[in-house]
Amino acid sequence: MQQVNVEAGKKYSLEEYIKIDEEGTVRHEYYNSKLFEMPGASILHNNICLQLHFTLRSLLKLKGYQVNVESVKVKIENEEIYLYPDVLVTGEKLQTTNDYVVYQPILLAEVLSDSTRKYDSTDKFILYQKISSLRYYMLIEPEKHVVIFYEKDDAFEWSAKTYTELTEVVSLSKLQAEFTLADIYS
Repeated sequence: MQQVNVEAGKKYSLEEYIKIDEEGTVRHEYYNSKLFEMPGASILHNNICLQLHFTLRSLLKLKGYQVNVESVKVKIENEEIYLYPDVLVTGEKLQTTNDYVVYQPILLAEVLSDSTRKYDSTDKFILYQKISSLRYYMLIEPEKHVVIFYEKDDAFEWSAKTYTELTEVVSLSKLQAEFTLADIYS
């Protein structure tokens, strides 16, 4: 891997973007021909991502779901937009070992930071809602026990619930799984 220089404001083709992201040391999100560098993450952010990944993987692997953390892109349906969630769950069967993109996530999660809080909770969530397969979206505060959990029902309406106690149970009914906040904040 090498450092790849990306010019601010320059438009890149999808092929150029994929090559830059595969060969470079810095991840970028792709938004209608423009690249946006992904900020680095704190150790706490990384630990929560890994703990959520471990928890979900333990619950879902034997049910045929894949759980990925931080380095797999999600494509927004009917858009030339590719985003990096912190954690994702899909039942999609990847075609090759070179797949870098998930098209049908079921769950997406973002661990918030001062630099991403507004983007993750508004702009990114608006884009994620365009993914028809998405049923769950989670926003996780790293420095306090707060998880904002969005769920899409069978009528395709989103509802939100906020969890603040380590003993509270987050139910993923469509995946027949549940976990507590303590599972991700341990």
